[in-house]
Amino acid sequence: MSTLSPDVLAAERRAEISNFLTVIAGPWLATGEWPLWGNVQHHFDRYNVDVDDLLQLLPRVGEGPGAPFAAGYGYTTAMRPPIGEEDVVRLTVAASLVLPEMRMVVADPFVRVLNHMIKLHADKPVSPSEVTRAKLRSRELADAMPYLKPWFIQELPGLLTYEPAISTNHMVTFNDGSWELDITRSVLKFRGVTTVEEYVDKTCEIVEANAIQFLPSNVLHVKARNSDVAVPAHVDAPDQARSVAERGPYIDLVLLDEMEEAGQKSTWKHHKLLALCRELNDNYTAGNPYACAALIRAVLDHIPPVFGHKDFKQVAAQHTFAVKRTDKAHAQRLAAFKDIADDVMHRPISANVPIIGMNDLPEPARLNAVLQELLSILR
Repeated sequence: MSTLSPDVLAAERRAEISNFLTVIAGPWLATGEWPLWGNVQHHFDRYNVDVDDLLQLLPRVGEGPGAPFAAGYGYTTAMRPPIGEEDVVRLTVAASLVLPEMRMVVADPFVRVLNHMIKLHADKPVSPSEVTRAKLRSRELADAMPYLKPWFIQELPGLLTYEPAISTNHMVTFNDGSWELDITRSVLKFRGVTTVEEYVDKTCEIVEANAIQFLPSNVLHVKARNSDVAVPAHVDAPDQARSVAERGPYIDLVLLDEMEEAGQKSTWKHHKLLALCRELNDNYTAGNPYACAALIRAVLDHIPPVFGHKDFKQVAAQHTFAVKRTDKAHAQRLAAFKDIADDVMHRPISANVPIIGMNDLPEPARLNAVLQELLSILR
């Protein structure tokens, strides 16, 4: 039984948590829009319920000392405190273990699509001279699985984005609303998974295993409701140091290559952007949080003219992204990162200077999504 099984919830809290998740799921299931945290707070304020406290009581796995922000998994996606009223709150596939209505229309179809993705990856053509990539395309998916609701197919890329054990690359949305994305080897870990319970259990297993590499000691702390459960990990210090040193790039390398290729045919001079991105990757891999924060800020300050705006705050507020809900949310969170970046770059030395760590950086998926949008403009 995984930490996210409904059976681990205390009986006196189970109905309260189910109601909380239902309030979040309702707007999305009805309109395709995830609610703002302020609206969720307002709903529960009317019943004198501290929803901020309730959020903290939800079980999560894979969170512990040194683990990157959003590396864990739970019923909701990770939300960086302090949570603002304008922050969007989302559920993961795991929430369907508690919400039968979400399981029927989201989670069960999701597991079927995941198995379809595994088959597409296994059946992809092989070339002796290049690496081929399996594609998941919305139109082909609708033909292959005609029982899928059009609404679900439209929302699928966003669902995949927030499932931490599945990575996809190069999401492209076309003018007619159809989309395609690259399927990665990450789906192969889910071979043999046929139920939602098996999917959530496997995801928890992967997330917990990934969290071990960031631990300062050989104990993995799993945040469970009302307690910290310590699970021995038996990882020696050299292995931990090696894992941290092997942190992947912040900006997807294939995306960088595609930006360089597109920039050669564009009137925009792209050499500085590429240099900033590559320096960001180097510093992220090396674990240099102050340099990373400054470089992320530099990238965000550099790219607005390509979007037709003067600064990134305008991009986040006014640009119409191809994936409107998900990518706009990424851009808004990046715009909010300005405060931390300003702290890094402009706060003078004093007797009270906060420490900035790697966990304070925005998730790589956010900047990658914005740069993918920029790439579509360059093309």
